[in-house]
Amino acid sequence: MTRAHDEQFMQFVRERSLSLRRTAYLLCGSWADGDDLVQESLAKVYVAWPRIASPHAALSYTRTTMLRTYLNSRRKWGREVTLAAVPEHGVDDRDAALTVTLSALLRELAPKQRAVLVLRFYQDLSVPQIAAELGVPEGTVKSQLSRGLATMRTRLEDPTDTSGDKEVTT
Repeated sequence: MTRAHDEQFMQFVRERSLSLRRTAYLLCGSWADGDDLVQESLAKVYVAWPRIASPHAALSYTRTTMLRTYLNSRRKWGREVTLAAVPEHGVDDRDAALTVTLSALLRELAPKQRAVLVLRFYQDLSVPQIAAELGVPEGTVKSQLSRGLATMRTRLEDPTDTSGDKEVTT
């Protein structure tokens, strides 16, 4: 890469690293794994940087790379182990108890459901934008959103329920 490309890439990293790190934390459930995800993704983006046309395209490309890297790692290593631990870093302007609860609930979701929920509610992307980011139909995004939210609601109602299913009595 040329010196100009290197400087543009470094400027992008400086401007977006905090946002990327927070998104990675929400996906991975820990700061250490999130930092690894950001680093691995940025290494891939650096290689592709000369082909990326605009700053908006760079953010979208990086986010897509991060999501695919995350989902691929989940496929390789299976489900993650859920630990009952408080996040290593506090969140500046939010209710800490709610953040811990939501983070724990996110960790219990399937990787694709987690990715869709993070993109929808943290990155504030629309359903068509999420579908484009993940390369899936809009219907898949809607069903993943619906299932993920239903699971989180169920767990909020009964935190001891880890199956996601309620018993039906007749």
